[in-house]
Amino acid sequence: MREVIGNELLDGSDHEFVVNLYTVILNRWPDEEGYRHHLGKLESRPDSRRQIIEEIAGSPEARNLGVVLRWTEGGGPAPARASAGGDIAAALAALREAAPSMDPAALAEAQRLLAETLAALAAQQARAIEALATRQG
Repeated sequence: MREVIGNELLDGSDHEFVVNLYTVILNRWPDEEGYRHHLGKLESRPDSRRQIIEEIAGSPEARNLGVVLRWTEGGGPAPARASAGGDIAAALAALREAAPSMDPAALAEAQRLLAETLAALAAQQARAIEALATRQG
């Protein structure tokens, strides 16, 4: 049995939320269909995160992994963490570990998701640098 605290999964951008659900609950990188399905649910209803967590944790795949979902008192988001860097590092380490056993399609999808993430990070960094330059300007 592996206990997952639902409150700890509520934070982050929509992309981070979906990837985190798969890596924490299902112990794998999201497949393209699942990723797009859950991302689409979030775009139309951002308040649906708790329901999505419960759906994934209650899936046959999660049950086969022995996942037990628990919510801490209040059921709201956990207090903000100082940095998500550890979570990202853990997800990347899990991906590196799983890569040798992934089929070519899953590897290609993981590579695509990583490329999209890197592009989003680069764009955010460029915006931050531009904003700083404007303030100092």
